[in-house]
Amino acid sequence: MHLKSPMLRFLFGHGVIGGGAGIAIAISLLVFDVAGLASLSMKSEPTWLGPFLLCFSFFASFSALAMGAAVMSYGDDGNDGDDDGTTVQHRIVPDTQNSESGRAERAVIRVRK
Repeated sequence: MHLKSPMLRFLFGHGVIGGGAGIAIAISLLVFDVAGLASLSMKSEPTWLGPFLLCFSFFASFSALAMGAAVMSYGDDGNDGDDDGTTVQHRIVPDTQNSESGRAERAVIRVRK
């Protein structure tokens, strides 16, 4: 799958990382039988439904959490250490030199305080 928009690639990457972490935590809860989750799910009918719903809900929650944290920290004002009274902000801009590839780069913008 090829996403042309840099923001969609940014969100998709963070969503996959968060979802993977959520599934890993849900599986570890089942493997270590925390609070009897695995034994309770093995007693129910159908046995696959409980673990599936647990993994899916952790996947969705952690994906949303990772994407939200990424978006909120994206425009963070950074101090580049120059102490010249400016802050550094980053913005995704299209690559003007190679417009056919659809790539994007980060542009450094200095803002006076």
